[in-house]
Amino acid sequence: MSTNLSPAKLAETTPPDAPPSKLAQLRAELDAIDDRLHDLLMQRATVIERVATDAGKTGAKIRPGREASMLRRLLARHRGSLPPQTILRFWREMFAGALIIEGGQTIAVSGSDENAELPALAREHFGPLTPLRRHRNPTQALADVERGTAQVAVLPPPGDTPDGNWWTALMGTGTKLSVIAKLPFWTKRPEGTPIGEAYVVAAMRPDPSGADRGLIALELSADISRTRITANLRAAGIIPGSIWLKRISDTDVVALVEVDGLVADDDPRLQAITGLLAPPSVIGGFAIPLDPAA
Repeated sequence: MSTNLSPAKLAETTPPDAPPSKLAQLRAELDAIDDRLHDLLMQRATVIERVATDAGKTGAKIRPGREASMLRRLLARHRGSLPPQTILRFWREMFAGALIIEGGQTIAVSGSDENAELPALAREHFGPLTPLRRHRNPTQALADVERGTAQVAVLPPPGDTPDGNWWTALMGTGTKLSVIAKLPFWTKRPEGTPIGEAYVVAAMRPDPSGADRGLIALELSADISRTRITANLRAAGIIPGSIWLKRISDTDVVALVEVDGLVADDDPRLQAITGLLAPPSVIGGFAIPLDPAA
């Protein structure tokens, strides 16, 4: 004999006052939390609208230094089993949504075969809904920002390749472009995520995050060593890190130096650097990326 009951008959056999299952209770609790989260997100969006209209915010809308300081603060207070990478991803999407509310932005990416990971790094950082324009080389991406058809450029790290020498275009007073961020901000790379590094350039100066690196460019005699460059910078009160060199003639080189802290154009320490063939150029800086192992 079959014991299958129709839904109506089954309902008749269930006591009307039967308590909900534990799973149903927990799901209801999650639904209530989701509603509160959604209410807060909508409230946050309203405040962002006021920032855009009432707070007198002008110029570039992106503020990577403030974003970095917010993420560091949130991760420092984070507790429990939710992975910290989830906090990072959640707020990165909120930053992207906030920029959409404020009018949006477009990213110019140098995505040659040599730097195939850069578009993926840009998507990871700026969100999948942010418009992205691909270019064959850094020069085209920088030109996109200079024209105003893109607001930021995502470029390969400095190096000995032609694509790695884009930073020389930021030297001198003829450009308003600066390095403002370094990607990825979370340096521990799970399997399947884009690898490598990228630098973000925009028509603005980097905003401080509280833990930053600056970038300065120096024109020097070709026979100078990295050891001498380091000694001259330390004597001027500047703590150097990585140094990249590019020869521009038989007698001259230019050096890109990563230094401790952001450096202003009028920083008196710049004038104290000896051995230069031309005044130094400040070409930006970035918030120090998060290293979960540190």
